[in-house]
Amino acid sequence: MSMIEYDSPVSFRGQLQRGRGAAVHRTSTAPGAADTVYECVITDTRWDRQVDQRDSYLAGLIARLDLPLAPIQQHLLTYDGEDAEPVELALQVLALLPMVGRLDAAAVLRGYAIDGPHWSTALEAIVDSGAMKLPTIWDGLADDIIANRDDAQLAQAIWCDTEPWTTFAQSQPRVRRIIDELRASRSPGPARRDTRPEIVAIDNEDLIGLVAAGGLEQPRALEELGRRGDRIVFDFAEDSGLRNAAGWLPGIPGVRPEYAGNTPRGPGV
Repeated sequence: MSMIEYDSPVSFRGQLQRGRGAAVHRTSTAPGAADTVYECVITDTRWDRQVDQRDSYLAGLIARLDLPLAPIQQHLLTYDGEDAEPVELALQVLALLPMVGRLDAAAVLRGYAIDGPHWSTALEAIVDSGAMKLPTIWDGLADDIIANRDDAQLAQAIWCDTEPWTTFAQSQPRVRRIIDELRASRSPGPARRDTRPEIVAIDNEDLIGLVAAGGLEQPRALEELGRRGDRIVFDFAEDSGLRNAAGWLPGIPGVRPEYAGNTPRGPGV
């Protein structure tokens, strides 16, 4: 969670820090609007990155104001820390801008993906935004990235069976070999025959019965109910008898009693 000190929520800067729609309507008249937008791209003001998306909001403001990208590019060029978080939001914003015609953003993003210290974070932004579909970013990108990385660097970044690596592997023998080696190293031993019932074939009422009965099937039944979106998991989350010592609901670690039916909000929101 961010430790940023927020400005007043009635101020333009405070509204922009919180990602409020009111700031969008004030950008054309607020003094120093451009500098404040740059500030929020470079210094991530999200209270919680897991629940607050800000890339499309800021990309829309840059496009609306037709802002130059030089300050963002300078931030990417000068930051040399080991943690990728300080450049993550900037890369995500750059990945969305080409979708609204800002092809200068494609050049900055592509250049960072090839030569930047946090190049794998740039690749993630390209994949997540859908920028893989843009020839200005995608054509020849695999060749340039692979040529600039040794096998150890590639192996550290590659996730098997995920993009862009599955596509890269089709034309890059080194990537294909590393993926094969990673799969082999992670292959489990001989699998034991699972005699438990096939959870996905059980209807919701019987799954609820398995949860109530406890035993080995309880976590799997809870997980399947959560996967199906059955809101009864929130009722289970409030049952202290079903939670483990850490306060989690076994099988669905993302459901905690304090979040049941609520969305966590940041300070001053």
